[in-house]
Amino acid sequence: MTISQKLLGLFLATSLVTAFSSCDKDFDSPPIKTIPEGSIITIADLRAMYQGVNIKITDDLSLFAVVTADEQSGNLFKEGYIQDATGAINLRLAASGGLYIGDSVRVYLKGTVLSRFSQMMQLDSVNVDNNIIKQATKKERQPELFSSIVQITTNTQAKLIRLNNVQFVSAELGNTYADGVNLQSQNRMLEDSLGNKIIVRTSGFANFANDTIPSGRGSIVAVVSQFNSDLQLLIRNPSEVNFTLPRFGGTTPPPPGNSITKNFTDQSITSGGWTTKQVIGTFNWTTSDQGSAGNFYAKMSNFASGNTPSEAWLISPAINLSTSTNSTLDFRNAFNFTGAPLQVMVSTNYDGTSAPSTATWTQLGVNLSSGGFAWVNGGPVSLNAFLGNSAVYVAYKYTGSATNGSTWEVDDIVIAW
Repeated sequence: MTISQKLLGLFLATSLVTAFSSCDKDFDSPPIKTIPEGSIITIADLRAMYQGVNIKITDDLSLFAVVTADEQSGNLFKEGYIQDATGAINLRLAASGGLYIGDSVRVYLKGTVLSRFSQMMQLDSVNVDNNIIKQATKKERQPELFSSIVQITTNTQAKLIRLNNVQFVSAELGNTYADGVNLQSQNRMLEDSLGNKIIVRTSGFANFANDTIPSGRGSIVAVVSQFNSDLQLLIRNPSEVNFTLPRFGGTTPPPPGNSITKNFTDQSITSGGWTTKQVIGTFNWTTSDQGSAGNFYAKMSNFASGNTPSEAWLISPAINLSTSTNSTLDFRNAFNFTGAPLQVMVSTNYDGTSAPSTATWTQLGVNLSSGGFAWVNGGPVSLNAFLGNSAVYVAYKYTGSATNGSTWEVDDIVIAW
């Protein structure tokens, strides 16, 4: 065989391999799957479609929402919860996994079933691959604030809430959340200072089932479920049960049992007797819902095409603690950018109208956000050091310089006494 014949044979063999390789590559490429969008509705629209009988959705419909509870802790299995600005609903999944708290999703509704099980509205037969299109991650929705158990009704069903000033009833103390040994779900009874009660239900498969319930008092973040006539709270993570304050006496409220709440939903910074004071500069506290449409909060920043020296105070109305035996402050906060930390101050000799410098202020030790506009609970913080005074003021003090300044956000302020 000549060299030319050998080269010709090698060329033909190489060409065949290349051809077959090209064919294999085209053959192995999967088709691109597209999930239609159809008409856009809200969760409120979806819930309104239910008229007493199960509905299998056959139209091209979609809704946009954020995942508020997932299966990560084991307290839920093959289910999750989503919420938008109009409401919330329980998702029953065809298979476990694929949804995580903070996922911003489009739910394609065709093929799912709208149903009600023991009075709990749910969207059943949800296939994560076929019905869920993730838009973004880490878009956690902030819980809706409640100061009393009686505020939780069937209209709150499936919503993510934060319930303040509650504790487990004394008969539950020493119990674990559930029976993690025999994998049995159990109920624990929660109460507020007025004696109202609600169930906290935990799965025996939860990774915190064998944790002992806390014996103190404080706030709890949970989603609202329902079984027949019983409203229930489902914990996402035990770290969101923040019961570090002393217990109140059983079902007897601590006298005089008052509280003020400032959640800025009315978009007013000064409603309810709150005031602001611009000590330095032209910037002042205002309300905003940037980044959380419809969920307003207090905001302060000294930036507008550059930083400006600023000092601004957000001050509560006077609180009478002359006959109180216990008082707490609770709130949420977030911040971003470099600058001085937010200060939370208390005064017993401020007159309510003058410059803050005319009074003596005590700085409280509170939990502050680590940045990146991450929301955290600032309390609960005890105000018992100020008991016996008839005019106690709580203030949020912002400071910024010509070279830097953070943006601070505050929401869901609750002062209880």
